[in-house]
Amino acid sequence: MLLSCWLLLCCGLVAAVEEQHYATSTRHLAFLLQVEDELLAHMRQYAAKLQQKVHTMRVLQAEWLARRLAAIADPVSYAANPLRSLPLMRRMHVDARKWLTFARLEVGQESLKQLAEYELGVITAVDLKEAANGLLRIQETYDLHERDMARGILQHKQYNSRLSAADCLTLGAHLEDLKKGPLACRWLEVALEQYEDKWQPLDWLLQAGRSQIWQQLGLTRIMTHDLHGSRAAFTKAVELASEGEDVAIAQHLAGNLGHHFVHQRNCQGKSGLPVQSSLRCHYAAEGSAYLRLAPLRMEQLSLDPLVAIYHEVVSAAEQSDLLTLSQPQLQRHRGHRYDAVRTFASAELVSNATLHVERLHRKLEDITGLDLAESEPLRILNYGLGGQYYIHEDCKQPQPHVEPYPKEYRLATVLLYLSDVRQGGYTSFPALGLGIRPQRGSALVWHNANNAGNCDFKALHAACPVLLGTRWVASKWISGSGGQWRRKPCRK
Repeated sequence: MLLSCWLLLCCGLVAAVEEQHYATSTRHLAFLLQVEDELLAHMRQYAAKLQQKVHTMRVLQAEWLARRLAAIADPVSYAANPLRSLPLMRRMHVDARKWLTFARLEVGQESLKQLAEYELGVITAVDLKEAANGLLRIQETYDLHERDMARGILQHKQYNSRLSAADCLTLGAHLEDLKKGPLACRWLEVALEQYEDKWQPLDWLLQAGRSQIWQQLGLTRIMTHDLHGSRAAFTKAVELASEGEDVAIAQHLAGNLGHHFVHQRNCQGKSGLPVQSSLRCHYAAEGSAYLRLAPLRMEQLSLDPLVAIYHEVVSAAEQSDLLTLSQPQLQRHRGHRYDAVRTFASAELVSNATLHVERLHRKLEDITGLDLAESEPLRILNYGLGGQYYIHEDCKQPQPHVEPYPKEYRLATVLLYLSDVRQGGYTSFPALGLGIRPQRGSALVWHNANNAGNCDFKALHAACPVLLGTRWVASKWISGSGGQWRRKPCRK
């Protein structure tokens, strides 16, 4: 009985030791120094074996290079000397084989095995978080400046210690997790100051180089709503990245923020319409008998991708009918969809809902030249005060060689303006620098896919927030399913 109690007590003590967090005790922290010493010893042994092999390979290289330099001027005369030809044959037949075998030899395997099998699982992320919290608690309690702390200054006294750039990066990332953006930014800025070029290979391995610090700073600045500063940080991360460094996040978000700022200018009406010699404004009178009898005035706004606006497409009676039919069915939409923030109400109308809708449907077939019999229903959207649909794309790329294509593979979009907007409510194309003011009765047409059939990122678009008034539009998506990309049959 006594033995059983003693075993239970020992098991409890072992469990308590295993659950001990190292950051809470200087004694346990001192134990980590011993662990680090053991790791360094194994690493030193492994590095010595590798260095010995590298030294041998360099001696070989120097000896071979000396012989080769003597043969550069006249290789034929060099090889004609029997005192040289025999050594050449021996080196290539005997020595080269042995050197290649030596090159393939994996040295220091015992030390490498000890390193690879070293157990560090007892040191957890909780330990790191507690250590970071402890240091930050000291900073807050004693009102210390992060720059002084990084340089080893505590309460105006200089100590023989400092925080590395990687240490400061860790603190910055930890503070971002705690939603303390401003302090996180300051620590990340100190990380850039503490960075030393001599440790660049090590920082590349540890993913703590300058580009990684700038990328983390960009992410943190987003949290503090400093979008301009965030884009500058992401741009810097991409500029400084060396080969093999993962800055995909920075590259992606720098582009997104660039689109955001262009989108803002578009919404404010500062972008203006393009002035290019290749763009035309003319009457579209081809493709159908309707257009030949009543051509529509068309403005080309872009050729790649095609963006054009047709004037006076929707009559006043058709506008009134669409609004009357949709208002009882409007459903509110708010939230995220495909990373696009949307705030509006919408309703759907089938193509044969009324005579006006049928006529408008045929008119859209004449404008686009496409068969819309199996297209999605006409969608009526209403944007109130501040209503918007943030930057998004209408086209979702299908998997290759998969048929039928999903309806989300929308080759083109037609947007009908059913009302004027007193202020705001522009249609924005950030990648094209286009901001288009709503014009009641007009139709905006654009292609979402390029000539190769792939979704075109340049067709990214948005509905700007309504500043004053209301925005009524009707959208018609033309997808790749059901053969809608095929043109209507030719008429004799």
